Amino acid sequence: MKFIGRVADGSTETLARVILLKDLEREIVAEELVLIKNGGDENPSSQLLGVLRGGLGKNEFLSHTSYRPDVAYMKYGGEPSGAREVYSFSIRPIGIITEDGIEPNLSIIQPRSPVYLLEEADNPLQLMAREEDIIWMEAHLEKHESWRIPVRKTFIPYHVGVYGSTGSGKSWFTRHILIPLYNNAGYKAVVLDWSGTDYAPHYESPEKTEVVKITDIALDEESVLSYLEDKTENFGRNDYVRDSFGSFIEGWTGKVENAFTTASREGRDPAEILYRQIRAHVDANLSGIKREDWRSTARRVERRVFRRFKARDLRPVMGVLNVEQLLQKLESRDLLVMDMGGVLTEAKLGFFLSLTKHLYNLMEAGENLRIALVVDEAPQYAPWDPKGLQRETTEMIKNLAALGRKRMLNLTLIAQGIKGEIGINAAVRRNLNTHFFGRIHPLDAGGEGGASEWLSPYGIDPEHMLQLKAGKFYFTGAMNPSPIPLLITYKPPEGS
Repeated sequence: MKFIGRVADGSTETLARVILLKDLEREIVAEELVLIKNGGDENPSSQLLGVLRGGLGKNEFLSHTSYRPDVAYMKYGGEPSGAREVYSFSIRPIGIITEDGIEPNLSIIQPRSPVYLLEEADNPLQLMAREEDIIWMEAHLEKHESWRIPVRKTFIPYHVGVYGSTGSGKSWFTRHILIPLYNNAGYKAVVLDWSGTDYAPHYESPEKTEVVKITDIALDEESVLSYLEDKTENFGRNDYVRDSFGSFIEGWTGKVENAFTTASREGRDPAEILYRQIRAHVDANLSGIKREDWRSTARRVERRVFRRFKARDLRPVMGVLNVEQLLQKLESRDLLVMDMGGVLTEAKLGFFLSLTKHLYNLMEAGENLRIALVVDEAPQYAPWDPKGLQRETTEMIKNLAALGRKRMLNLTLIAQGIKGEIGINAAVRRNLNTHFFGRIHPLDAGGEGGASEWLSPYGIDPEHMLQLKAGKFYFTGAMNPSPIPLLITYKPPEGS
């Protein structure tokens, strides 16, 4: 440890400032961990671990709002005196060091108490690892590669949010840090790669990993109906047309398989075969309407619906691999990556509903899943103002979050922003109990629900968050043994 200064006046049990010794302002930086010997070196009442934030330099001779001789001297090229300069940092206490680990501090931090900088060999994060459920992340505290980050395994199913603007390193962090962490904790991982470009290309051949295309998956009938409802503008808002589509969808997977068999035998397009079958079925159903005026109205809606709805729209929902078969692949693998690129949004949301309904049913039946569901581009599923299918997916995420805490389902939601149009629905976000904040978008710098509300209570300036380098994240929440957010980073593996 290195003695760097003493606690200034105005300290409380949750905040203090350290006045730095001469010239140490050149080497001491924010986010370093320090030790306070509360009351003095010889007989301290406690030893507190804390983190440096909010640096401040003061020189009363150089006030920019009033006249001083030193200011006048400087105006004409002179160098003012630094004799009365004072440099300080605020200290956010992490807790008291005890035999059982870190405990909350309830005592006033005494002025004049000595403050020591913790150096590489001291590794204070080991003090947080005395709980039985600790595992280690392949990430480290900023500037200390040997200080790996402890994680409370018990809180993995309490759900995770990863936030950062484009280029902040969210995908890399999730691939190389979070997913291995989940696997080490005994969780299988299912990744929903919205674009098919952030995860799927990086898992083409590793052991215990499989990439599955969304077009290979058979959706459940309710999800297919929701998808078609979206493609046909709610079936033209006609109950007869809706019922006709609904009755055709019964036994959907078998009809898809038959279409593929016929297409293979006759050299035709299976989507076109299925499309013609739907048209014929709807036409036959509407012919049975007895009242002529109702039948005439339904016919007009039918023509309007099929002008909008084409055979190509069926391709995204013509998979034959069911969700149960998909999840069975996890029995021999640690990770499944769903390549969701190349299909329309409605098909992606339809698949999400099929998958999550199955997971929810398993949990309701009392099964502990031990699955981490990693959702890339989470605002696509749970936007701030959900409409159409997004209402269903948003509600499903809320239900999964509530039940998942008891049934060992982790939701990891990844987004460019925290709030608003680039963020996650507020009702969903409230269910996330661990957060990783990378470089934020300017829209998140202030206002209700933004980074300022989340991090400023811990002395983290949103303006600093706007300037974070890629690959640096503030780790906060239930999985973090430290009650104060820590700035963590990681070293990319060779060849990554």
